[in-house]
Amino acid sequence: MPKHIYIFETRHINYLKPYLDKAKSLGFNVTVTNNSHLENNPLFKEFLSVYKHYSVNPPEFEIACFARYFAIASLVKNDEPFIMTDTDVFLTNAFRDFQGYDFKGSFVGSEGFDRLGSQGQISPHCTVWNRSLLLDFINFTLDTYKRNYENDFLESYYRSQTAKYTYTAVSDMNLIYLWIKENKVPYINSNSGKFEFGIDHNISSLLCEDGGFKSYANRKYLKIRGNTYSCFLDSGQEQVMALLHFQGEYKTILKDFYSGKYAKFLFFTLKNNHRTNRNMRKSKNMAENLYW
Repeated sequence: MPKHIYIFETRHINYLKPYLDKAKSLGFNVTVTNNSHLENNPLFKEFLSVYKHYSVNPPEFEIACFARYFAIASLVKNDEPFIMTDTDVFLTNAFRDFQGYDFKGSFVGSEGFDRLGSQGQISPHCTVWNRSLLLDFINFTLDTYKRNYENDFLESYYRSQTAKYTYTAVSDMNLIYLWIKENKVPYINSNSGKFEFGIDHNISSLLCEDGGFKSYANRKYLKIRGNTYSCFLDSGQEQVMALLHFQGEYKTILKDFYSGKYAKFLFFTLKNNHRTNRNMRKSKNMAENLYW
């Protein structure tokens, strides 16, 4: 029955305060961690000593993604369940219901899917942990990179990911997926129509474990009725959302969405959709010109 939220943030972002205000209004205790919680952290120093970079993103980005686990672990002192989120999320009133649910020691995370099935990644933008799970994941991560430091086995894994996805990485999301598989961690996938709470994997992602979502202009179709925010599966099932993930370009509109500026959100959606479609046409034309 998690009532505590941990986040890791080192940037100056305009949507942090709305997020914190909303979380606190729902009765959550929120702890913000940053690089100061990594000073004199022996586990994180050990990680840095063996880390090898496989990513289209810069090293500092991927390292910062891993850093959150070490920073938060330095503060968690008991084995009560807690929530870890990113800051680019919109919390609805339905998120309060997390406080009354017993996840029975299971890890909760959001698994990504495409037309071929699982992408082999679990996003930590809204995850449920306890101290034992977090330390187990950190130990798994350290062991993986120690073994890789000797024989570079992650390089072949990275190549296999690159063959499927142009823009990819060996990231904390991959490590969470591998950790669950290899350590047989009790796992609940929140990106599913069967999950009791609506946890959005990504507002621009239209697939989940058991189907697809109705879309509008290259994002999930979203119906707003007062303080209720709903998405709909292709089956017609309504999913009342507890959390929406404003990943990528949608970060720039998150503060306005918290302020209830939905017309501005709609205009942004249409503008972003036009830009996305234009870029897709350019990429297609370039590929055709190269082919011919």
